[in-house]
Amino acid sequence: MYASCLLLGTVIVGVVSFPQLFETKKFKIGIEYDNSLPMTGGSDRFRHRNNYDPFYVTVNATVKKGFVISYLEVTATVDALGEVDFNLIRGQSGSKSVAFQLVSNHSDFLAYSYLTYGIREEEYRKVTQVSSGA
Repeated sequence: MYASCLLLGTVIVGVVSFPQLFETKKFKIGIEYDNSLPMTGGSDRFRHRNNYDPFYVTVNATVKKGFVISYLEVTATVDALGEVDFNLIRGQSGSKSVAFQLVSNHSDFLAYSYLTYGIREEEYRKVTQVSSGA
């Protein structure tokens, strides 16, 4: 009787004590100005079966009319042993839209969130003229 209770207690502890570990990386592209305002954002979570092949997610981010992108913040989470890379495909600071790609490998899932910050076009032109000395 005592041996069966001890065995049951060992099994329960073994199942409960294994934590799930994650790795989160943050990426920031662009220049943060004083008057930058949050424009658009989003988030999603993907699972993929073959975690030894790279998994690609491409996202297009835009700003409201009359604004340009000042910077972009992206947060990506994968398994603790997984890898995630960030690639800016199209656009830059001062453009109306950007496209970025997240590539995860050695992970069962990829969760991400992003937020695009913008500044008024007129303010951006003033700042770039002052910084370039024109």
